[in-house]
Amino acid sequence: MLPLEGITVIDLTSVVAGPLATQIMAQQGARVWKIEPPEGDRARLLGAIAAPGFSSAHVALNAGKQSIALDLARTEGRALLCRLVPHADLLIHNFRPGVMERLGLGIAALHALRPDLVIARISGFGQDGPMCGTRAYDPIIQAESGMVSWDDSGEPTLAPQWICDKTAGLYAAQAATAALVARGRSGEGTVVDISMLEAAVAYGWIDLHGAEVFPDAPSRMPNIAAVYRPWATADGWIVVVMLSQSEFEGWARAIGAPELLSDPRYADMATRFLNWDDLRAFSAPRVAAMTTAEAVERLAEAGVPCGVANRSAALPGHAQLAHDDFVALTDHPQAGPVRRARAVARFDGARAATDAHAPRVGEHGRAILAAAGLDAAEIAAALAMGAVHLPEEI
Repeated sequence: MLPLEGITVIDLTSVVAGPLATQIMAQQGARVWKIEPPEGDRARLLGAIAAPGFSSAHVALNAGKQSIALDLARTEGRALLCRLVPHADLLIHNFRPGVMERLGLGIAALHALRPDLVIARISGFGQDGPMCGTRAYDPIIQAESGMVSWDDSGEPTLAPQWICDKTAGLYAAQAATAALVARGRSGEGTVVDISMLEAAVAYGWIDLHGAEVFPDAPSRMPNIAAVYRPWATADGWIVVVMLSQSEFEGWARAIGAPELLSDPRYADMATRFLNWDDLRAFSAPRVAAMTTAEAVERLAEAGVPCGVANRSAALPGHAQLAHDDFVALTDHPQAGPVRRARAVARFDGARAATDAHAPRVGEHGRAILAAAGLDAAEIAAALAMGAVHLPEEI
């Protein structure tokens, strides 16, 4: 039994941050009712497209959820959503501040339907303040949060992934689950707020913004990206970490440069960081003379942590991932063969199954409405009014 079995989540989120949060909860046993507009979540258009409505992002973010297509712009669509709320434990959305209230679905209205409902809200910049209404996408938050990296020319570079969306999603999944635990103790529903900007800044405060931790400190943190920059080998790239003295001594042995150990510029970790450019200029040609396999073998024998810089295509065949069967190959009825990363968390050694598929828009509409207590006549009436859409009618 997975820890969230018996929990029902109404997922009103779209794109990445919210769907990642509810994906994690689905993998941990929750029943997730994904509420989509008739045209579907925009995530269905993100990334590689295998079939209409089935992008790589959608397949990765929404497997195992049940989809119902409701037109919340219509009174009838909102009325159907209100029929679902009493049957849910958590409602999560990422509408901009004020949108739910304008729809008549604010906190008071939702708690009137179910007083112990946990409500989670993900926003770009928070629920109030000078930027609360600003439209937010991952690259915007990367920029505003200082998540961008700066090269020697002073030009900022974005991370090649939706890192701020995913960070917010992780925080949201944890906080929403914590609120469910609190509800189990108090019997009361709470409101959880996650700001993407705050999540990104907090995520980076440990290292990226570490220089700001001690505003009066005499020394500054080294540039971690520069210190851990990959090393070119004769046929590829590796990443090396040599923090301790024993690891640095192992580095000197592995590259055949014992003279490094008597050089005062590299006497300890602090001096090595200060003189990193010199150390790199000296060491790089020696690493480049070795193949990747040779470098990894030498460094491992010398007790120096190292890893191969892999491209995406190498991951399904990665020795450790293959051992764990982590990248699973399944057959999707619409999208065809699909590779998916399994659930990260294991509970008593077990993960969630990977046989659940990402749904078509509105695929489970009838089943969800029936679970909320609507009879066949009510469902037929909802279809006739256009408040709910089924796949064959989209």
